[in-house]
Amino acid sequence: MKRWRHHLHAHPELGFEVHATARFVADLLRSWGIETHEGVGRTGVVGVLRGGSAGPSIGIRADMDALPMTEARALPHASRQPGRMHACGHDGHTVMLLGAAHALARDGGFSGTVNLIFQPAEEGQGGAMAMLADGLFPRFPCDAVYALHNSERPLGEVAVHDGTVAAAADRFDIVIHGRGGHAATPHLTIDPLPIAARLLLDIEALPGRLTNVISPAVVTVGSFHAGEAFNTIPDTARLGGTVRCFDQTVRRQLEREIIGRAKAIATMHGATAAVNYESPFAPTVNSPQHAAIVAKVAEKVVGAHRLVRNPDMEMGSEDFSFMLEQKSGCYFLLGQADEAHAAAAHDPDYDFNDALLPIGASIWVALARHCLPS
Repeated sequence: MKRWRHHLHAHPELGFEVHATARFVADLLRSWGIETHEGVGRTGVVGVLRGGSAGPSIGIRADMDALPMTEARALPHASRQPGRMHACGHDGHTVMLLGAAHALARDGGFSGTVNLIFQPAEEGQGGAMAMLADGLFPRFPCDAVYALHNSERPLGEVAVHDGTVAAAADRFDIVIHGRGGHAATPHLTIDPLPIAARLLLDIEALPGRLTNVISPAVVTVGSFHAGEAFNTIPDTARLGGTVRCFDQTVRRQLEREIIGRAKAIATMHGATAAVNYESPFAPTVNSPQHAAIVAKVAEKVVGAHRLVRNPDMEMGSEDFSFMLEQKSGCYFLLGQADEAHAAAAHDPDYDFNDALLPIGASIWVALARHCLPS
């Protein structure tokens, strides 16, 4: 598993362009005699592993895509693709599920069916929705679905939520269209910069003023671009950001307000606003029944002292949320932190902890055998 992981880490691919990664996964699955389907949701792979007798079915999902980042550490297995990096541990997620697939194919010990779901484009490009639109669950029926993500928790610690795990994440891009001109004659222009700056402060203050403080939400403007010269007022100013919350009512309320305020503030100053608002991630919500199953299985693998139940919800987001909207299941967190692996996901110093590979694979094997007893 370590060798597989280092290979994938050195050859990261983005979004739906995970062609070599998908071939790597498919070739291994076929080599173990597992029925393998490629091109599900463009570049997704599904392995169908049947037990010794008929029975129910479960799905286990791993994501395969990397991030558009430059790796900072000169590791022996560092990325060989400039500007691409497995900075979120999807290489490890893929390999843990491959390890479990190999063990289950070799040793059996379950009935029914395990659908091994290898998903592209988790990082905000709609990979889960693409697989669902391609008939994931009608083609590969699942009574429940499961997924995990590595976390900054101590190595081997498992965190399981009975309900909401992670936030919805929307994103917006707003362009303020004014009228440019010379910096010496601002009265002849409609300067988009102060309009955009006013809007930035207004929308970042929405949580806690517009929404109920007991339902957490955060609006963050992460980019602001305008102009090229110090003595010129530009025609446009652009700002982009994200909205994160746990409640769908709050989510829609914030969307309406951001769009409405952008247009109103621009109009008030004689400008116009063009708003692109997208909702790539829904809240990730577990079924209590399936969370209890994961907790029971994980406790047997890692021990009761390393099981954490219902910690604080995560403001991060996960597009496995869309699979959980269609099928009950559980998404849980698996700690990977030790002295050599202190960097959080999406950090250029991040590297997946290879010591976690047998732990994650063992949890998947134990889960399959628990849910599908022979």
